[in-house]
Parts: sequence; structure tokens; C-alpha cells
Amino acid sequence: MRKIGFKKSLYRNQIIMGYLLLIPAVAFFIIFFCYSLLQAFHYSTLDWDGVTAATYVGLQNYVELFTDPVFWKAFINNVCYTIGILIFGVAPGLLLAYILSRPGIKGRTLFRSVYFFPRIISAVVYGAVWKWIYDPRMGLVSKIIDLFGGNGSDFAITGNVKTAMLGITITGGWTYFGFCMVIFIAAFMGTDLELEEAAKLDGANSRQVFFEVTLPQIKSVINMVLVYTVIDCFKVYDLVLVMTSGGPNDATQIMTYYIYKQAFSFNKFGYGSAAAIILGIFMVLFTVIFNKTIGKEDN
Repeated sequence: MRKIGFKKSLYRNQIIMGYLLLIPAVAFFIIFFCYSLLQAFHYSTLDWDGVTAATYVGLQNYVELFTDPVFWKAFINNVCYTIGILIFGVAPGLLLAYILSRPGIKGRTLFRSVYFFPRIISAVVYGAVWKWIYDPRMGLVSKIIDLFGGNGSDFAITGNVKTAMLGITITGGWTYFGFCMVIFIAAFMGTDLELEEAAKLDGANSRQVFFEVTLPQIKSVINMVLVYTVIDCFKVYDLVLVMTSGGPNDATQIMTYYIYKQAFSFNKFGYGSAAAIILGIFMVLFTVIFNKTIGKEDN
């Protein structure tokens, strides 16, 4: 009886200690996230330039946001950028990971390191490099076009309203596919190769094995990467700042840069806070809806 009482006491003390160790993390979360979020929402109801006295305007900033064509253009550009990263980043990373995860592949570690390297470079650095690559006067793309008899100076990729967003998307995909590759390699390495062999014995071809046997085994990893990709794409800022600064003619305007300009260039802190709140709500809704949809499919 005494032994049982001692175990209960030890278990209770362990629970208390666990909660005590959580207190610092919870305190930091409340101070730096919850309080900041409430403060941002408070600012979003004000007309404030950061210097003079603030004026309470209620939901007027939100009404103006939804009637601002530049806001919607930034949102659409962000959606296009996200789709482009899925095409130029996630898809190549998935295929490359599948190839490198096959048994007998030599130099897997070397390839993995080389392809992942762009991910660890600062966006300011590779953004400046790709800005030079796209330069119509002396950039690499221009020189290649000249080499084949064309006029490279006519191809101002980031200076053209129709191609500027594509240029930024390709740059983002170049840095992103290595990150996806590393995650997917780890997932593929944990798949059951016996299932693939059984499918081949039953007459399945390589395409059927890949889509019907291998991919379903890493579905949870794919879903995680998709959610992370969407959130990460809507946070991109430095790449656009370095390459185009939102131009030309707002062709590469995205949500984070739009928020930055409203708050720190136009000194409309309340308006910028409202845009940030809308972006946060969109991210939460997307994550919840996506996870619930995927959860239903899994069940």
C-alpha cells in the first residue's frame, strides 16, 4: 500500500515539475505572440502615422483594404508565386528525391549537399545574383540569347510587367527544390521496397508503382510540405525587395512587401496592421481547411 502511495506521489511530482518547466515557454509565447497579436489588431482599428495622435476608425482600414486594387494584386501575385514554387520547387524536389533514394545510387550525400546548398544562402545574396543573371545588358540570359543569334537586350525579364513575377518565381524555385529534396529523401528512405517489388510482380509499370504504391506511403510528408510551402511563400519579402522592389508597376507586389510599404513607406501603421491581420487570418484558415480536408481523405 505504501509502495502504491509512493508511486502516486512521484507521478504527481513529475506532472507538477513538467508544468513548472512549461511556464517560461508559455510566458514567452504570451508576451511575444499573443500580446503582439492583440496589439496589432488594436493598431488595425486606428488611423495612425506613428508620430501624431492616433484616431480610432473601427473597421474602416479593413473596408479600404478590400476595395484597394493593389492589395488584391499583391494577393493574386502571392498565389501565383505559390503555384510557381510548387511547380519549380516542390515537384522537382520530389522527383529528384525519388531518384536519389533508389538503392544503388552512388554519391547520394554529395548530390544532396550540392542541391541543398542554395537554401542556406541568404536571399539577399542569391537575389542579387539572379538580378544580374536577368540583366538585359550584361546578364547571363542576355549573353546566351546573343550567342544563339538573338537580341538579349530585348529580354528584360524583371523589367517587363508580363515576365517579372515569373523571373522571381524561378529564382525562388531554384532555392526551394533542394529543401524539398532533403525532406522527401528522408521520406522515401522509409518506404517499404517490398511493396514496390510485389506491385512489379503483379504487372505494374514504373509509373503505376510510383503513383499508386510509393507516393501514398509518404502522403503525410507531402501534406506537411504543401502546408509549409504555402505559408513560406506568403512570407517571402527579401527576394522581392532585392530583385524588383515590387515593380515594375506593382507587377511583383506581394503581401509582405505591400504591408511593409503601407506601414514604413507611407507611415500608415493602422492600415498596414490591418493588412497583416488579414494575411494571418488567411494563413490560419488555409491551414485548418487543408488539414481537415486531408484528414477526411485519410479517414
